[in-house]
Amino acid sequence: MAETWIEVDLDAVVKNYQEIVKLLHPETRCMAVVKADAYGLGAVEVARSLARAGCEAFAVTRVEEGLILREHGIVGLILVLGPTTEEEWPRAIAAQLQLTLSELSSIAELNKVCSVMGSEQSTLVQVHLKVETGMGRTGFRFSELEALSHVLDQSPHLQVTGVYTHFARAARKDRAYTLDQYQRFTSFTARLGELGINPTWKHVCNSAAFLDYSEWHHDFVRIGTLLIGHYPGQGFKGKLKLSDPWIAKSRIVHLRKVPKGTYVGYQSIYRTKAETQLAVIPVGYADGFGTGPHFTPQGWADFLRLVIKNFVALFGIFLGLERVELKGKTVRIAGKIGMQLTVLDVGMQECSLGDEVEIPLRRTVANPRIPRRYRQDGQMFSERVMEEGVLPFYKEYSLE
Repeated sequence: MAETWIEVDLDAVVKNYQEIVKLLHPETRCMAVVKADAYGLGAVEVARSLARAGCEAFAVTRVEEGLILREHGIVGLILVLGPTTEEEWPRAIAAQLQLTLSELSSIAELNKVCSVMGSEQSTLVQVHLKVETGMGRTGFRFSELEALSHVLDQSPHLQVTGVYTHFARAARKDRAYTLDQYQRFTSFTARLGELGINPTWKHVCNSAAFLDYSEWHHDFVRIGTLLIGHYPGQGFKGKLKLSDPWIAKSRIVHLRKVPKGTYVGYQSIYRTKAETQLAVIPVGYADGFGTGPHFTPQGWADFLRLVIKNFVALFGIFLGLERVELKGKTVRIAGKIGMQLTVLDVGMQECSLGDEVEIPLRRTVANPRIPRRYRQDGQMFSERVMEEGVLPFYKEYSLE
């Protein structure tokens, strides 16, 4: 029996997908972003459930992520958003993954690999052009358009299927930067048309832009954050009804009653204020518990929140980590979180060894070795059972 595990409600993911689809234009489809193992939920299981619900397109960052989906029966469009390498291309082409082009130097080599794999034009790879409009990461600039057109003319094995960009500030209230990015995108695509390049699909909206810029939905919206039950920011709450599919749990493996004044943990920063019970759960930093991404303050108010959070930590009060629940009641973390063990001050409430505790474990930093248990249609499946095909593979979808 696992002492720490994660429960993923696939029905909740599907409900989020269905809520998203309701807001789409008739000609627009949802491209489910299942990168980073579907933000920790499990890319294969999430993609299978979404495919059964009608989702026809998926996006990942790396070729290996797309190959895993193919190997587990996911069909239809799979777009690799990140840069790829020559070593990865043969397997990506064989698996019919759609690749992103974002630099001129790789185009001729990709075409050459396709020509070696087939004869004449029998081997094609569908590609999407990434446009750099203000993210500052990857993508073609307007000044490269003529050169891009020339090299594509010399690459008969590449089929330009899509063109897209990525917004840097779509979650902010100030719309000026995002409007400027979109204007650059439209200028880019207009010039592409003049040069005789007419991609089948356009897509620009991430989760935030999907909610705030419905006029830009185009052929696809790329949705990741909303599918896993998160809003892109506080200002988006209420714009869409979301279900949270994620619950992380652990079990009490040690329980002891201690007197008032007992010191707990490294540096003895926590001291019990009354007679209480200390419960140990087998989860810590190595599992992603108590860790999170680095956030840059967005204004003075955000900066003050970070300062206050760090200040009160000096007194053993960890804001944001206190939502540990035992039998429906919130309990405190006693002292510092350890590498693989954490102590809880559970008071004098009735509890015993083996009792379940819900813990606030971030999806994207949760250790992938923690077992995932999936709930769907009223049944619970383990990851191993699902991979062996207890849940059916789904019919092939055509995007024609």
